Amino acid sequence: MSKINIEPSCVFSPQPMYLIGTKDEEGIPNFCIITWIGFSFDKTPHLMMTMGGSKQTKTNILRDKMFSANLVSEDIIWLADYFGTAGTEEKRKSKVAYDYEWGNALKVPVLEQSKWVYECEVTKIIELDGSHLFLSDIKNIQIDKAFEGIDLEMIDLKKLNTAIYAPYNYFSIGERIGSCGEWKNHLVND
Repeated sequence: MSKINIEPSCVFSPQPMYLIGTKDEEGIPNFCIITWIGFSFDKTPHLMMTMGGSKQTKTNILRDKMFSANLVSEDIIWLADYFGTAGTEEKRKSKVAYDYEWGNALKVPVLEQSKWVYECEVTKIIELDGSHLFLSDIKNIQIDKAFEGIDLEMIDLKKLNTAIYAPYNYFSIGERIGSCGEWKNHLVND
């Protein structure tokens, strides 16, 4: 396979989207969409999130040190699009109706429509050049009751209908192509 080199860019990052839930100084819920999220483990599970620029959500996290990360599925993609394009410092995003409740472990807003939600407490903030990297303990995971008993080692993203962001476009998850360890069925020569 022949390859070419291109300039590194923050734009190409196909990945799941999360609606980050916080509350403002008056306790009013605020959500914004973030895709720069990863996970790690250090005795407990952690969520790592980078947030750039000026956002009310970032202001809230810097103040309260907690947030919810609500996985975006295909059925709430347009709500996510609204939260992602309604202005970076708009205090109250109220043009679209949505339902929320407060987290079970932390006082963070959780979208009723999200099928998979992390309640996170920030343990470390690393200030970058124009961005902040938040390292957070996952204090609770809420999942839709329809997934009760789900095998956490074999999560079917198609059933979650996870939406994927790739530069300025939204995609759905395609078909499952295999499981870990199946390489022997596909690469070993007999």
